[in-house]
Amino acid sequence: MNRRIGVIYSYGLMLVEICSTLLFTPFLIRSLGQAEYGVYQLVFSITSYLVLLDLGVGGSVIRYMSKYRADGDKPAQRRFLGVTTIYYGLIALAALLIGGVILLAFPQVFAKGLSPDEVVLAEKLFSVTMCNAAVTLATSGFFNTLIAFERFNVSKGASILITLLKMCASFGALLLGMGSLGVVIVQFVVNVVQRAIYVLYVLFKLKISPRFKNISFAFVKEVAAYSSFILLQLIASQINAMSDQILLGIFAKGAAVIIGIYGIGAQILQYFKTVGSHFTSVLMPGLVRLVESGAKREDYEKEMVRVSRIVFMALAAVYAVFLVFGQDFVRLWAGEENAAAYFVAAVLLFPTLFSYAEGVGYQLLQAMAKHKLPAILQVVSAVLNIGLTIWLIQWDPLKGAVIGSFIALFLCETVLMNLMYKTQIGIRLTVLFRGMLHGTLPCLVLSAACGVLLKTANFARFGWIGLVLNCGCMTLVYAGLMWLFGMNTYEKALIKQPLQKIIQKVKR
Repeated sequence: MNRRIGVIYSYGLMLVEICSTLLFTPFLIRSLGQAEYGVYQLVFSITSYLVLLDLGVGGSVIRYMSKYRADGDKPAQRRFLGVTTIYYGLIALAALLIGGVILLAFPQVFAKGLSPDEVVLAEKLFSVTMCNAAVTLATSGFFNTLIAFERFNVSKGASILITLLKMCASFGALLLGMGSLGVVIVQFVVNVVQRAIYVLYVLFKLKISPRFKNISFAFVKEVAAYSSFILLQLIASQINAMSDQILLGIFAKGAAVIIGIYGIGAQILQYFKTVGSHFTSVLMPGLVRLVESGAKREDYEKEMVRVSRIVFMALAAVYAVFLVFGQDFVRLWAGEENAAAYFVAAVLLFPTLFSYAEGVGYQLLQAMAKHKLPAILQVVSAVLNIGLTIWLIQWDPLKGAVIGSFIALFLCETVLMNLMYKTQIGIRLTVLFRGMLHGTLPCLVLSAACGVLLKTANFARFGWIGLVLNCGCMTLVYAGLMWLFGMNTYEKALIKQPLQKIIQKVKR
């Protein structure tokens, strides 16, 4: 039941985040202009690396807290929260120190890609965002404790309200002429409030206070060993997600506009990731219980196929609709001058579709403490991405960065990662892909063909109304085909049961 509630909250938060960002981003782009928006994106790309100072301990908090919760071991919960509180406090301080060093290096590192005025703006923005990252790091132990205890009404429910507040305040800052600096200040203040809620809930509602005495160094060593390879995965994922924009800022002359275009494509990619990650983010506690119960290979395979199929249904539908109508969307949303962002998103969405649909496999490896080799593989992917991107942007900055990332992601995180699921968990790949594609692939092809036919009617001339009509019709065709021919009994029940409960409540 907690997992189902978590999924509902996750998709509620997902819808709020995507809808609010869809409304806010075009206003932000037009308020700031291409160049300032590019600087804004560059700063957030750099800041995201500070959060990597988490060093993978976030995944450890969820795993170990889930274990201690299952064992009913309250003292162990307190000791573990004590360890992570000390750790995250030190890491938050380190983030500020490292951020200060990065600030000093800004004028030299980005002299080619940014103008002097843009460098000054970037320094101001980064001064705020690095403080925001420090606050996030300092309270991560408490946030991950909420996830481990499956308190999704707080970890995700409160986030829905906070997201709406953040968007409204950011709109206000731009209307008052505060620019990108006003936006990041608003985000910092709202984040402080949100993190304070998490801390207070753990202390006073869950009644878990950190204990700093009698901490076993053997225990710390065990956590560090488990976390180290999660760190490698986090670093690799962050490099693959953000390095292109930073490399463009360093190696491409006058790169602010190009970074802005790439950033718009990356924003669309982030929406796509959000659809998958909000589902899989609530799975870890349940997967830990599955592993602790002594499940067999067949159980893992069944769980992975079941979850991957559901996530693939959603992600593949989004991808298909974007491929057909994405160009119209980008032009309406971000402006004709940013139309090239469609290419960025369309190319990078493909490998992401499979890596996120199969994300439960990596979480299973984490729960089984078998995440060493996959983490190393992700590092290889990141190194390959950097090398290819530096080489290819000399040919064409935008296309080169996208193609380099695609090759690295598809080879390492799709092809080789599937082989890892086979060797480390025992998943039969034929069973996995047959499970994901059975029924869904024909429905996708038919609905995409319907979408192409709709394009010939040229509803795009009606602007947003035409786009919504096109996307809505294609989605309805896909949903109808899936219900009639694609979904199995279990998947239909996931839709029927909540609807039946709503109908029953309405009748009362």
